[in-house]
Amino acid sequence: MAWRPSQYLIDGELDNTEPGKVTGWMKFAGLKEKVTFDLKGNFHRDIRGAKVHLTGDGQSGDPEAAEYMDGLATHQTGETGDMTAGLPPHDYTKNQPYFEWYGDDNGRVVIELEPDQVQLIGRPIPACESDPISRADQARKMANFLAGLSAETHVPAIAVGAQPLVSDPTFTHWVIAEGQVIGEAREVQPDQNGSCFAYVRLFQMPEGAEYGTIERKHLREKSAGLAGDAAAGADGLTDEVQP
Repeated sequence: MAWRPSQYLIDGELDNTEPGKVTGWMKFAGLKEKVTFDLKGNFHRDIRGAKVHLTGDGQSGDPEAAEYMDGLATHQTGETGDMTAGLPPHDYTKNQPYFEWYGDDNGRVVIELEPDQVQLIGRPIPACESDPISRADQARKMANFLAGLSAETHVPAIAVGAQPLVSDPTFTHWVIAEGQVIGEAREVQPDQNGSCFAYVRLFQMPEGAEYGTIERKHLREKSAGLAGDAAAGADGLTDEVQP
């Protein structure tokens, strides 16, 4: 699940002129105050280093807006997700304006607009002078979001990718092999030899779950998130959650 308040956006401005930081504001129907931003991260290369002005279709008198927008923090901190105007170079599958962030208070929020609703202000950094947003890093953010959502709702989080990944909130650890998430474990009991005794299930063979010994280096606590290349196996995650 994610907040998707696109239809209530009236206007706004996001600024990535300071590397590694996105600031700005958005005005939404249903909220008396503007929502301000102080996020860690960058735009995609099509607009990196510039500002963008956003114009939405939200109407201040919309009777449904207040109920939907209730609870959205008016100061958003956290990390950027994919933020692009949909211009070349296309570093993301959606070749249209897409502004996503992972807020400390509201989790994942997505704004989707049409090309004529985004105005570029200033000149982006030349694409050849910077790297695309890391897909592994984006997968890590999504995996952390899903793990937290799964824990809060006590239902498995279904993540669709090249290899479907199904996370059960009763399992406390990810199983990592060659930089990919391949399963999960619970009832983990470390020993003195760098190994653990645990109940382990692999996503490709869930019916073969069993107790056994696994090297500690292959386990990551879910509460600690997924770092670096360990998130690569979660690339392509969606935000679908099912019981």
